[in-house]
Amino acid sequence: MNQSKKIPLAILLVSAFAIYSNAAQADHGSLGFGIGTASPIITQTGVTLPVGMWAGGIITQFTGFNNASGAQLLDLKNNAVDDAHGDVHSVKSLLIPSTFAAYGVTDNLTLGIRFAGVQRFGLRSPNEAGDEVLRQGNPGGFGGVSLFSQYRFFQTADQLNHLSLVVALKTASGATHVQGAGARLETHSQPSGGAWNPAVGFSFTRAMGKLSLDSSILYTVATTGAQKTDLGDLFDYNAALSYSFVGLARNNLFVASNNAPWTGVLELNGTWQDRQRTAGLADPNSGSNIVYVSPGIRYSGGKNWNTALSIGTPIVKDISGYQTPPDYRITYRFVVAF
Repeated sequence: MNQSKKIPLAILLVSAFAIYSNAAQADHGSLGFGIGTASPIITQTGVTLPVGMWAGGIITQFTGFNNASGAQLLDLKNNAVDDAHGDVHSVKSLLIPSTFAAYGVTDNLTLGIRFAGVQRFGLRSPNEAGDEVLRQGNPGGFGGVSLFSQYRFFQTADQLNHLSLVVALKTASGATHVQGAGARLETHSQPSGGAWNPAVGFSFTRAMGKLSLDSSILYTVATTGAQKTDLGDLFDYNAALSYSFVGLARNNLFVASNNAPWTGVLELNGTWQDRQRTAGLADPNSGSNIVYVSPGIRYSGGKNWNTALSIGTPIVKDISGYQTPPDYRITYRFVVAF
């Protein structure tokens, strides 16, 4: 594959790893992971970057929540069966901006790195006495560094089917001492959990003329980090159908000409999370299974860049205890290749 043919492929692939994140609970959001071959925005594809190609860009996710009123928070606190169930909070929205870069070591192996920020808005929780709601402001900071790799171990001779192994690591970096209302926030409200969290999964791509099918799974093991807190293991599962309005979906994968500038995407993005544990004690207001239906659109304005937007609506909100339920989620990305 010559240089001109590598670039369109690279810009569709690299954002996959940039989306990997251990942001967790139902009221915290999860970027999941994904690449965007013709062109999922969150779901990981099975195709790797071409050898010698660098690619990078930005990806930002904004989640709005159905936050509780002050009266509701006080009611939850004062009528809880025990102190653990009464330890509740509410957040209005969450913003996760990130930058990333990836490199094709071989045609079948891609390595990359991601730097993320985390910004919460409208964080509130009842005080210990249960007679006042504390406004903890808009805490934010550096979310940490993630490393990732993708190895394609199977592809058919016609290059229409691809299957890859994905391995990632969320490092114990990022801010863990952010304060709200004059006190250090609990770990689940910090920009980073301060833990080393390894992840492993698989991704698959099938090109079918104007359509392409992508699916992926990723399991993240959460270890104990800041304030003796384990935020809970994560299991991300995704599926996406992409449709090229002009040209063939396969053109987005294998040719230099931009025959399909506009691609429509429909994704199902699910995240299951185990309960949070602090000093070995499980938090009853943690643990969830959230599934979004996420329609989106990608535009390739040139052979070396594209941009995409996805708007997700939760269709499954299986939440343990009280957690601020998600209302909608917007994901934006911009990718360049060189």
